[in-house]
Amino acid sequence: MDRFQGITATSRSGPSRPRPRLLEDEGKRDMNTLDELLAHDIRISVQEVFRAYLSMDAQPGPVRIKPRGQPYVPPDTEILAVVGYGGGIKGGIHLASPVHVACTLSGAFAGMELETMDDTARDAFGELANMVAGGVQSRLMDQHGFDEIVLTPPMVFSGIHHGMTYKKDFSSVRHYFKFAGGLFFLECFYIPDD
Repeated sequence: MDRFQGITATSRSGPSRPRPRLLEDEGKRDMNTLDELLAHDIRISVQEVFRAYLSMDAQPGPVRIKPRGQPYVPPDTEILAVVGYGGGIKGGIHLASPVHVACTLSGAFAGMELETMDDTARDAFGELANMVAGGVQSRLMDQHGFDEIVLTPPMVFSGIHHGMTYKKDFSSVRHYFKFAGGLFFLECFYIPDD
């Protein structure tokens, strides 16, 4: 398995950044850290949403964990859906992809071919992010004992300058996926309890 080799389909080249820790096969590791729990919960939630709502399979790829002590840098991608978390965990979920992947995912969800990120595509892409965020939310509360976690409505942004500001001390877990339409990733960013 190529593990998606360069995984550059969703990010643009830029200044050199510290290399994130990679969980090459997180499914075989002990799920004893929050980062590993999130990687696992993201994988399960994405696969459930893809099977139930898109009738597709999403092949899990690498997991990248932001090194502790390094400033958080939000995704540099063409299309970004954001769902915020509050309560038991503070942060949120990003669904990030190039435009053509977002159109394919949105079209599969809406049941029609979509070639641009119009209102229908944006709504569908946001709802996909919301469903995955809800799956992660449920697992964190039901299986891992987190206090109640509330979700914000999804927001979808186009272009690399989203106008959002982020805390520099966010931790993040980025899980890459591949399906017939291309590559995308889900990221959970959160304030660590340290």
